[in-house]
Amino acid sequence: MFSISQIRAKARQTINSTPGIFLLPIIPVGLTLLMNAFQYFGNINAVYYDPTEAFRPFFSTFAFPILYNLLISFITISLAWTLLQVVRGMKKMVEMKDVLAIFNSPYLGKIFITFLLKQFYLFLWGLVFYIGLGLSVIAFILAFFYALGAGSFEGIPEESLAIIGAFFLFGLLALVGGLALLIPQHMAYSQVEYILYDQLEENTYVGANAVIKASRQMMKGYKGKRFVLDLSFIGWFILVGITIGIASIYVLPYYYAAQVHFYEAIKTDMHIRQASYFNQFNQTAQEPTQPSEPTTTETVSEHVVEDTVADTLVDTAVENTAEQQMDSAIDSPLDHKE
Repeated sequence: MFSISQIRAKARQTINSTPGIFLLPIIPVGLTLLMNAFQYFGNINAVYYDPTEAFRPFFSTFAFPILYNLLISFITISLAWTLLQVVRGMKKMVEMKDVLAIFNSPYLGKIFITFLLKQFYLFLWGLVFYIGLGLSVIAFILAFFYALGAGSFEGIPEESLAIIGAFFLFGLLALVGGLALLIPQHMAYSQVEYILYDQLEENTYVGANAVIKASRQMMKGYKGKRFVLDLSFIGWFILVGITIGIASIYVLPYYYAAQVHFYEAIKTDMHIRQASYFNQFNQTAQEPTQPSEPTTTETVSEHVVEDTVADTLVDTAVENTAEQQMDSAIDSPLDHKE
């Protein structure tokens, strides 16, 4: 079993030994800075030159951020796939244009459908969280306007305070419960892009839903580790915010290299586990059995051997997969429906 410190150490080794690695984030970081500048100066100009158009930037930039986020998502997928090729020795050096390689892929349609389906599932899993967020926002807005009209919070009628309190309480409960529901699903779907890459390369892709299901299956027993891995980067993400995204030039390759090594470590773990089960099966099957009594038929003896092998394998599987059984408590009903 691997550790998070080992994953991060391998990620640092990858970014330190790959020429051109810090050129990869320049395009997404540049786009992000341009996007922020466009929104900021657009809002200032609209308010300064024509106050009646102060709300226009909100509507004019509603669709644009969606397209921007879609573009950035595809670029980061391409960045992750480039690092996957580096880790596997398929690339010795990288260039800035490698993050745009996905747009020349003959599988762009399949990539888009898989990405869209993943986001749709995550949206459904996050509905409770979003409802809680909405209720909390409504509570704050009501409190603000009531206080504004009454002159202070003390002047708000008790009936109104009860309504605001109910909105806030239910919103808070939904926020906490929704977050507890959403985070494990984010972890469960975290390997979709890497599995998709392998299936497209190996020509085993059969559909977006199959890729998502494979990710959920792979992450059984590993969601906690993946959460800890993401949590270990929180300091770097804060630094990105403080530097208005400039620190992403270092953080993005580091973070996605860690993701790639995490994916490769899970695959290695799975292969070792499968080999261990196979060896145990062979050893158990080859063990000599006691000679049967003269009155015992050959058929009965064969059944005894088969039962012994089956019981041994079941006991071994139960011992070796305790973490997976505990983890299955937060798995989606999707696994049972598909």
